[in-house]
Amino acid sequence: MIPTMTNLPEIRPSNGGGVLGQTFSLFFKNAGALLFITAITVVPVQLISNYGFPYDFKLLRYSIRDVIISIIFLTLLIPVVVHYLIERLRGGSASVAQAYRWGLSKWLRMIMYDFLQNVILTAGLLLFIIPGLFMYVRLLLLPIVVAIENTSVTNPLETSRNMSQGQFWAFIGYSVVINGFNIMVTWAAGELFIRLDFINGISVTLFYLFINWIALLGIILPLVLYLKIKSEQN
Repeated sequence: MIPTMTNLPEIRPSNGGGVLGQTFSLFFKNAGALLFITAITVVPVQLISNYGFPYDFKLLRYSIRDVIISIIFLTLLIPVVVHYLIERLRGGSASVAQAYRWGLSKWLRMIMYDFLQNVILTAGLLLFIIPGLFMYVRLLLLPIVVAIENTSVTNPLETSRNMSQGQFWAFIGYSVVINGFNIMVTWAAGELFIRLDFINGISVTLFYLFINWIALLGIILPLVLYLKIKSEQN
């Protein structure tokens, strides 16, 4: 049976700096634990990728291999981070081990729906930008729905779509800020990394650890939105 989370914490971001404020607050308050969680997944996978296959460290560009790694391995971070942060929001003692157990129970479903989400978004963008944006908004909460709910009895695509109704411009605005921040930090880190001229398997692994850690903001934002909408519905 697919597990589901109950007794979700209620959040009212408008009373605490808004959605973006809550997103950054959750990230920085749990920065150390989130870095540790990211390292558990990213470091071994990246070391195997760097040393197990031919790789030009100086290029530092994405390849088909990176996409496959992202779909198969990095999707594990979504349910792990979601579980950990929800436990923190509940005020309990969050456990990284428990979060990973939860993540592993959701991993296969996360891979399936992550692949489906990418296919739908790609198709939407190929049909011009506007349909792609509508698809993006409708699917923004999909990973969180899969990470939290029992997808054997609910349709996560329908749940994500229903929760996004009336939220188009808000979702777009929040996403522009978070994705823009991620892009800026990744670009600056990449420029600094290349200028250091100390590029090998270990340093590349640390670089990817950093950018995947920062990229967790892209998980925390839809989590905050999901909990906010759920709180408003209660």
